[in-house]
Amino acid sequence: MRISINWLRELVKIAQSPQELAELLTIAGIEVEEIEDRREWAKGVVIGKIIDRQPHPNADKLSVCQVDIGQENPSTIVCGAPNARADILVPVATLGTYLPKINLTIKPAKLRGVKSEGMICSLAELGLTKDSEGIHIFSQENLSLGTDVRPLLGLDEVILDISPTANRADALSMIGVAREVAALTGGELS
Repeated sequence: MRISINWLRELVKIAQSPQELAELLTIAGIEVEEIEDRREWAKGVVIGKIIDRQPHPNADKLSVCQVDIGQENPSTIVCGAPNARADILVPVATLGTYLPKINLTIKPAKLRGVKSEGMICSLAELGLTKDSEGIHIFSQENLSLGTDVRPLLGLDEVILDISPTANRADALSMIGVAREVAALTGGELS
């Protein structure tokens, strides 16, 4: 069973880190098999706006985008997504960002003779889907350029994957796990 730490914090007041909580639950007989820290999946990815898109001069399927990520000058990013166009809000991996789901560190590059200073991301590249037909386009308006995309995409989360034993049927629901955590930590259950 997968337990959201953010949801758990809505049910019980806890100050422990996810690692400390996993250790407490395991000692109490609710084995934590994995801690999935989604916060690392998009660390360094910000909201950007494509302000201009032109065809790449040396490639049919690439385009050269000018992307505003809230800095003084827009970034030039070469993009191969068919749905890239001007005036859309997109997730942008900035220089130095590591995307663990595709094992890629974003570095300045030249793609067929044109410099690229980042990467416009799809949900697959951020680890949220298996496949993607193009870059992700935010439907929300008035997003602040250059801000972290993790809260918008649900990537500000840590998930505990637990395996309750047959005698711990109480740990097969969020309320049951919250009661157990409250008992173990002394936190107030709401």
